[in-house]
Amino acid sequence: MFSEEKLNALIARIGLNNQTFSERQRLMGWQPSDAARLAQAADSLQQHQAEFAQQLQQHFSHFPEAAEQFEQLCPPEYIEARHAEYYQQLLHNPYNDDYVRERVRAGLIHQAIGLNPLWYLGAYRLYLDSMLKTICTDPEQTQLLSSLFKAVFLDMSLTVDSYSAAHHQSLEENQARFTRTMRGANDGIWEWDIASDRLHVSERWLEMLDLTGKEFGEHTSKNWLSRIHPDDLPLVRKAIGKHLSGHSHFLDCEHRIRKKNGDYIWVSLRGFASISEQNEQRLSGSQADISERKEHEQHMSYAAFHDPLTGLANRRQLDKLLHESMQRNQQAGSRETALLFIDLDNFKQVNDNYGHKAGDVLLIEIARRLQQCLRPGDHLGRFGGDEFVVLLDDLACLTDAEHVAQRMLDSLSCALRIDGHLLSVSASIGITVLPHSTPPSELLQAADLALYQAKMAGKAQYAHYTKDMQSAAQELRAKQEALTKGLANKSFKLLYQPIFTIQQDLKHDASNIYAVEALLRWHHNGNDYTPKSFLDLLEDSDEILEVGAWVLKTACTATRQWQLTSIPQLHCSINVSYKQLRSAYLVSLVKAALESSGLEANYLIIEIAEQHLKPNCAQSLANLRELSQLGVQIALDNFGMGHASLGYLKRFPLDILKVDKSLINNTPQDPALKDFGLAVMSLGHSLKLKVIAEGIENPEQLSLLQANNCQLAQGYLLSSPLTAQQFSALISAPAKHA
Repeated sequence: MFSEEKLNALIARIGLNNQTFSERQRLMGWQPSDAARLAQAADSLQQHQAEFAQQLQQHFSHFPEAAEQFEQLCPPEYIEARHAEYYQQLLHNPYNDDYVRERVRAGLIHQAIGLNPLWYLGAYRLYLDSMLKTICTDPEQTQLLSSLFKAVFLDMSLTVDSYSAAHHQSLEENQARFTRTMRGANDGIWEWDIASDRLHVSERWLEMLDLTGKEFGEHTSKNWLSRIHPDDLPLVRKAIGKHLSGHSHFLDCEHRIRKKNGDYIWVSLRGFASISEQNEQRLSGSQADISERKEHEQHMSYAAFHDPLTGLANRRQLDKLLHESMQRNQQAGSRETALLFIDLDNFKQVNDNYGHKAGDVLLIEIARRLQQCLRPGDHLGRFGGDEFVVLLDDLACLTDAEHVAQRMLDSLSCALRIDGHLLSVSASIGITVLPHSTPPSELLQAADLALYQAKMAGKAQYAHYTKDMQSAAQELRAKQEALTKGLANKSFKLLYQPIFTIQQDLKHDASNIYAVEALLRWHHNGNDYTPKSFLDLLEDSDEILEVGAWVLKTACTATRQWQLTSIPQLHCSINVSYKQLRSAYLVSLVKAALESSGLEANYLIIEIAEQHLKPNCAQSLANLRELSQLGVQIALDNFGMGHASLGYLKRFPLDILKVDKSLINNTPQDPALKDFGLAVMSLGHSLKLKVIAEGIENPEQLSLLQANNCQLAQGYLLSSPLTAQQFSALISAPAKHA
């Protein structure tokens, strides 16, 4: 029933050898004469031994638990015969190694069936009592010794049970402590007896897979390994083999294992090989569910290479794809590869007008549309903001890149409905071809240069990179650098264009000048540039705020000087850019300029362009309202040709309406435009706003304005923009009639 290895292991655990057995005999007071005395009486007691075996069987039949345990061993008649044989051998045993091995083997068998040691003690007590009656002839002595045996064995039974219970209690406490620890660690425990291919697993191990022991099936390594994901099985086998062969200190690997419902979970498999008492190799360890960690790792890995908003490849992934494509491009037989750099036109206005949430929804939809335009194997990534990059591999010819670019332009030409708003979006695309041995950064720069060219050509189109663009880019960078140093180099200057009152006898002198509009100019490489050619570049940097502050201070100071010398009621009109209008520092800069110059706030006019009025810009509205409370006048510039709602005229604190010059310049040739311009002026008057007409270039236009009660005007007919010195000379000169 039990192997010799297990028997030997138990003997070793008890510590039974010749020396310890002799010590045990000495403790009992055992002498050689005791063995001889028993052997001499064996024959005379044989009949009594057989009778006692029957008596013992009958006695235990009154105790169901004992009877049931004995019946598990073998039939009652066999047990009776074995008892008779055992008790007979007890009298003439050699008490050697064979005797020891046989008694330990009996203990193993009885422990396996759960035989209580109490029945041992009871049987031995009955045996001694029976033999006592046979050996001793004195009834009183026999009864006395029998009572003594009963007391001794009763005491022994309590002692043995207490010792055994305490030992089991300690084992159970240790087991419970271990179980709690492993439960806290949430690990499943397993052990594999390699020689017998027997797998032992804990309840927690089975719980991970939603299985019971029966549902798991045969507890063998084959059944265990069959549940491991096919892609991971070679790795697990390799790790086990490496550890069992002594090439690793521990078994440590991660793999997927199948649950009852067919799903897989990630587990960490750890173990350690050892040799059992039977000199057999076994592998023991734990299994921890690491699915959440793996999911987090996969999420982090995905996030590292993908844009969180659109799910497209991010810069890092694009760089990786670009390197891989360049390596393929160096192989023989490879075909053309192109890079497309895409930038949405005027996307910033969507964020400004409808908020960043609407902008995000728009980007997601645009990403979806662009993705639909690609061929199998092409890659689309979000480079940042409203910029996208497309990598086109394996092109039969370069015109294929143009076809993809055109499909994208066509796809974006359809309006999108975002949060109830119908938005029209276009894009500009730069195209470059991947040459051999060119750094990815230079390829992206080349595509970006082509993109810039497409925007300069009118947007909503694509352009190819050419070598000439590099020199143009260098010129642009030089221009940007010069702009940032404009204030330090004193290359900015102001011109002043007078605004005249035209509803009286018009004279070109101080008496008819209502205000001056300060106009910024940039002197660079011998030329004077208007804001149209450099304002976008200035807006892209924070220099616009510093330049704007300089304009405010310089213009207010000059105006105050002209008030003191010639025109006490002279107003100063200053344009502010979109970035200035949205700046939290605008009001403080205006206050500083007024304080340093001494100009009163009601003589300052702040001009804002019609296209800069945005419905969702709280900062712009707050700035304008605070300036209006200071007494500063607010003028809406270029009104009539933008997209400003008429509601803005009431929402924003406006004082002046400046009619766009296109409504004035073309009135003789376009009667409809003339009527529209007059309607705009009439609208301004009805709202109690001052109206200034821009771009007056001939007497007919001036007469039309005067006939329709327009009070203020400016233009080259009246005066071109002047330097401060020229304007000082103008207001000091004698009057000239217009």
